[in-house]
Amino acid sequence: MDLKPTFSIVTLGCKVNQYDSWQLARQLKEKGLRQVPFGVAADVVIVNSCTVTHVAEAKARKMLSRARRSSPQGLVVFTGCTAEILLQRGIRLEQADLMVGNADKAFLADRIIELVQGRKQLSERKEKLSLPYFQPFQDEQDDGVHERVRAFLKVQEGCDKFCTFCIIPFTRGMPRSKPIEQVVDEAKELVNDFGFPEIVLTGVCLTLWGREFGLTLADLLEHLHQVEGLKRIRLSSLDPRDIEERLMKTCANLPKVCHHFHISLQSGDDKILEKMGRGHDCHYFQKVVDAFREAMPDAAFTTDIMVGFPGETDYHFENTVKFVNEIGFSRLHVFKYSPRPGTKASELSGHVPHEVAETRAQRLIEVGKELWRKYALKFIGTEQEVLVERCSPTSENGVGFIASGLTSNYLKVLWKSDKPIEAGEILKVQIVEIDEVQSHLVGKTEVSSFEVCGKIEMPKMTSFSLAPAVAEKEG
Repeated sequence: MDLKPTFSIVTLGCKVNQYDSWQLARQLKEKGLRQVPFGVAADVVIVNSCTVTHVAEAKARKMLSRARRSSPQGLVVFTGCTAEILLQRGIRLEQADLMVGNADKAFLADRIIELVQGRKQLSERKEKLSLPYFQPFQDEQDDGVHERVRAFLKVQEGCDKFCTFCIIPFTRGMPRSKPIEQVVDEAKELVNDFGFPEIVLTGVCLTLWGREFGLTLADLLEHLHQVEGLKRIRLSSLDPRDIEERLMKTCANLPKVCHHFHISLQSGDDKILEKMGRGHDCHYFQKVVDAFREAMPDAAFTTDIMVGFPGETDYHFENTVKFVNEIGFSRLHVFKYSPRPGTKASELSGHVPHEVAETRAQRLIEVGKELWRKYALKFIGTEQEVLVERCSPTSENGVGFIASGLTSNYLKVLWKSDKPIEAGEILKVQIVEIDEVQSHLVGKTEVSSFEVCGKIEMPKMTSFSLAPAVAEKEG
């Protein structure tokens, strides 16, 4: 019987949080702990929280309560952005035995081990780093994501944009970048030791990477492109204010860089953008997208849209609907404004009623579905390279397999095969139709002997895990 102390982690929010959780899990495993699923009684239960909206914060508190109920005798740890904000306000939650902010995550594994071993008094950290660009990074990603075909690699932390609605600069600190040598070494480890064919570069404000070194994100891409065995490099969310022409040209010239760009918009009305403190207008955003498209005509653009910002009228909202259609995004992430205490927007007048914001959100969601359909239709009859994410036996007479994966431009494709396909392979797939209900493309390959039949669904029992290319965030 394995008598190692056990731990579990639940992660809420963005890819940066997911990355932090993976690293914490790896450190705990190296120190002799064994990971179990969240919800199972464990010696240590960790909630890595998000506070980007009030909904995210409420969910974090709910998970904390669940952690305490599932492990009444365990050590319950609360960390992440909600914990950071509460600690800054001098608030401690009684369900948590240990609350740790983002700045101290690098030391969290040691603190947990101290408590597990019975040392109830935590020693004070002897040295506190004050320079923002030299706040510590944790280096390695948890190998518990072995089942997946893509790995998140956090290369940047912090933000100094201070958009009026955003709490993140207060929870993640000022911008700082992971040194280029460290990023390349970690990428090589992920590819060579763990076999990941795709890496997703992530950061709180990814486009600020390298600023303190006199480098840019384009420099980092050029170095990572030389990593042998790495098949794809995908970028997470980009801030339009920091996108330069060289980055566009670099993405177009490097075959491994995926042609999918998530560029945060928030609103398609200039007056609302100004109140948000976004630092650009719609015309500037349009120029950025046009320049990307000129370099990469097949590129997909996804974005975040906030509805119900203070002072948003029907006129402002209609401008947003018009603008997202003009841009032709392939997907929209729509969410309602949530006032965060301490932000400038929380003090603005012009509150939008909840039911109005909800109606606007639902309308934009429908607009997003139509935008996806229009974009996906362009690829019928084309051949696309698809990174296989999972392949499972079909339930149809127990014969054959159903495979799925993503194209470079973030389109999900399902197809039938008469033989199993290993996750991580890149195959050329002929696109024959779209499934509007399930929002994926239907394809066929040369190895398939099945007749394509309208709707294809993955069986519930699968042999490979499907990793989300872009983690859904709360706001």
